[in-house]
Amino acid sequence: MQSTNIKNAYRLRLKEKILNAAHQLFCKYGIRRVKMDDIANKLRISKRTLYEIYQNKEKLLFEVVQRNEDLKYKKLQEIDTPGSTVIDIIIELYRQKTEELRKINPTFLEELHKYPHLLEYIKNKHERKRHILMEFVKRGINEGYFLPNINYEIAAQLTDAAGQFIMNNYLYKKYDFQEIFKTSILLYVRGICTPKGVQQLDNFLATL
Repeated sequence: MQSTNIKNAYRLRLKEKILNAAHQLFCKYGIRRVKMDDIANKLRISKRTLYEIYQNKEKLLFEVVQRNEDLKYKKLQEIDTPGSTVIDIIIELYRQKTEELRKINPTFLEELHKYPHLLEYIKNKHERKRHILMEFVKRGINEGYFLPNINYEIAAQLTDAAGQFIMNNYLYKKYDFQEIFKTSILLYVRGICTPKGVQQLDNFLATL
């Protein structure tokens, strides 16, 4: 029994190391360029050991994306501390997102669209996030930072459309991803803020 527990613990630790290594390599080089050999070599394990846990690169990629989404949600919960406002949360999310984008090769995001199963997961995850977003908006209105007289369902759809336009027209090849994200914040977040929210957001943006 103890031997089984040790093996299971080792497998879980190894799986975590594989996900970390794969995520780093995918973000740096894109999906297509990274081979299973590259991941095994980075971890200094045999390819056989790697394939015992992940039968192919697509399954590994799916878990990398799934884990990344779970970590993002966990971080969101961690920054929503007592006394924080919606603007505080937006500012911290902005910092985290720009740091994340700094490490991502745009090719990685482009190549994600070549995996239908993965795209379906991302789409479903996005739909589930819509409820969280609307609750966040209500909170912002109650705190006096978001305008109450906006149809936020339309605003959300416009934001989605903008994201699709960026990817479909390869704007990330023309402009830096961090610059695109900053501009989106100015357009879509600042645009729904009350004067009180605008002031706080502008004070932060002025420090960048």
